Amino acid sequence: MEYQSCFDIIGPIMVGPSSSHTAGVVSIGKFVYELLGGSPQRADITFYDSFSETYQGHGTDKALLGGLLGMNTDDTRIRYAVELTKRYGLHYEFKFEDRCPYYDHPNTTVIRARRTGHFVKVGGVSLGGGLSKIFMIDDEIVDIRLSTSDDFSEIAAKFRSNPFHEAILEGV
Repeated sequence: MEYQSCFDIIGPIMVGPSSSHTAGVVSIGKFVYELLGGSPQRADITFYDSFSETYQGHGTDKALLGGLLGMNTDDTRIRYAVELTKRYGLHYEFKFEDRCPYYDHPNTTVIRARRTGHFVKVGGVSLGGGLSKIFMIDDEIVDIRLSTSDDFSEIAAKFRSNPFHEAILEGV
């Protein structure tokens, strides 16, 4: 993984406490938000390894939910993301596993999300310094690097234009 700026090393402006457990995770959630075209109505979230052990203490749960609600890493509402899910109509469930069968990294999550008939399964890993990577979409292996300064709507739009994924997103 190549660092593209000093912020990739020291981390972005963010709601803390950790660039790997919060900022990178917000980005993964925000990518799912953009891929679905808005907040999901339902999300089943599996945290693996380190995430499953420290998700509440490091704010990983709030960070991912904040991203799924469309928040950016510096949005102070992330602190209240658990409570805000009710207002936004996001029903979610967390699951916890020791090892991820898809990707070997301690900061890994897989999100299965649904919004008005659209369904996606996204695997993401938070690499530190606010960097993250999407490694799987709908069981297809991908390699999408995310930095907090990226335009996630543009990245997701490129991926949605893939005919294979349009069929999945439409529930065909």
